[in-house]
Amino acid sequence: MKTFLPIVLTAMLTSLHAAPPPIKVEVTVNDQIRFSTKKLDAKVGVPMEITVKHVGKIPKASMSHNLVILKPGSMVAMVSAKCGQAKDNNYIATDAETKTAIVAYAPQLGPGEMHVIKFTPKEAGEYPFLCTFPGHFGEMNGVITVK
Repeated sequence: MKTFLPIVLTAMLTSLHAAPPPIKVEVTVNDQIRFSTKKLDAKVGVPMEITVKHVGKIPKASMSHNLVILKPGSMVAMVSAKCGQAKDNNYIATDAETKTAIVAYAPQLGPGEMHVIKFTPKEAGEYPFLCTFPGHFGEMNGVITVK
């Protein structure tokens, strides 16, 4: 009985400090070069799961999409330009500056494909997101506001 009580108390205290459940959202991408939303909300320290679904019909070779999340203050146009040249790497640039700017991403998706991005924002701010397939950034961009 002496060892049972500390175990129960430890379990009770641990459950009081358990991590909050993740914020789950879905973002669809389509053949009209659009995200279903340009604004998402998140909280510092709360895990986030973004399900990215491609709901279009045009083949992946000519109309794939991804969703790339950047750190607050990142040079979005610069990241887009560098990633747009990285065809052999799923349109994700590998230079040090771009790798530092990217928080998380979904790979290029074709019709019917989906991917879940999991990340936990570490600081408050506006986290830009975009599609890095060439020519898509102008329409496919948005912001995750973290408070």
